[in-house]
Amino acid sequence: MKRLPLYLLLLSLSVLSKTQEPLNPEVRVWLTRWQTVPLYITSECAWRAAGAGMLHNVSAGETATVERDGTRLTLRFGNKSLLAKEWMLEGEAPLTLSNAQRSSGRSYRGSLVLRVYKGRLQVLNVLPLEEYLLGVVPLEMPPSFPAEALKAQAIAARSWTVRNRHKHEADGADVCDGTHCQVYGDATVERESATLAVQNTAGIIMVKDDAPVDGVYTADCGGQPAPDGSTLPTVDRDESGRDYCVANPAHYWSLRFSFREVWQALGEDSPPEVPKGKVNVQIVQTDESGRVVTFRILCGDRTREVEGTKLRSRLSLPSTLLRVRLEQGDVIVFEGSGSGHGKGLCQWGAAGRARAGQKAEDILRVYYPGARLAPLSEAMWQWRRNRKLNSVR
Repeated sequence: MKRLPLYLLLLSLSVLSKTQEPLNPEVRVWLTRWQTVPLYITSECAWRAAGAGMLHNVSAGETATVERDGTRLTLRFGNKSLLAKEWMLEGEAPLTLSNAQRSSGRSYRGSLVLRVYKGRLQVLNVLPLEEYLLGVVPLEMPPSFPAEALKAQAIAARSWTVRNRHKHEADGADVCDGTHCQVYGDATVERESATLAVQNTAGIIMVKDDAPVDGVYTADCGGQPAPDGSTLPTVDRDESGRDYCVANPAHYWSLRFSFREVWQALGEDSPPEVPKGKVNVQIVQTDESGRVVTFRILCGDRTREVEGTKLRSRLSLPSTLLRVRLEQGDVIVFEGSGSGHGKGLCQWGAAGRARAGQKAEDILRVYYPGARLAPLSEAMWQWRRNRKLNSVR
């Protein structure tokens, strides 16, 4: 199939939308921040609560209190109490959840499902994919970034959602609202620039080898995206050799640790007696992008090897695209660039490329080699397949 430029694809979708809207399936988002009772629910418009064959109409501004009774949930409205194993709540306006009565909370589009899961309250937000993305894009990329970068982010996030829809299947959901999936907020986090990016790319995802692309993304690739599979994306630098992501104030970084801190980060039970002049941290192996795969830690006659990603996590290093050196006998200095795992869309790099005049399609082509843009309807079969294609997020 011949690849259409993004503007032609958008134009064709716009013409098509006069008779057929872009495919917009529902997403079940596990709101992990809401797992304790009592929980208070209200809305500025009238709403409905359905459960155990009951339908209760709730007035605008009226508050429902959610409490747990074993495996069932009680909804209290003043002196009236309703009990069911599962509740479906929906209304014309977002529903607001809070942990304290008459306090500010979070307001969610779509409907809410309440039930008991593993002995705790579970709240699912069920809403169309495009509305879900309105609460993702402004939290995953600064809304102040250029429009083309935000469009690239919207397409990447949409692709990731389609590819990873089964990530929380065992929990009765599609995705969660945290960094384990994509950070998702309520309606109050929405921003006009991010909303326009979602709307202007509605129904478009990336496809490669007849399947949706796993649209992972990272804050700052450090000038060199990490390999993902068999393909190493191109170096993320302009014609002058300057990193596209260098506008990130934290692009270059340096962190210092005592050798004892590094050793303890290995999970050793007891800290060592550090022998003077006989300690070091070495890089044993790197991948094609220069990221550390394995470190070797030397302490006298003891040697330990640890995965680069594990030491990065335990020391809170921004990335594994780094160098390491020994100073003053027992001070370990890590110096590097970038932030995150480095795979997929480099968000600061996308912003730099957009400022240089590149369009969303051009940006995505760099970070996802071999991918093409396509209507979601073309890849909807993947959405329905019972496969667990989960990503590094």
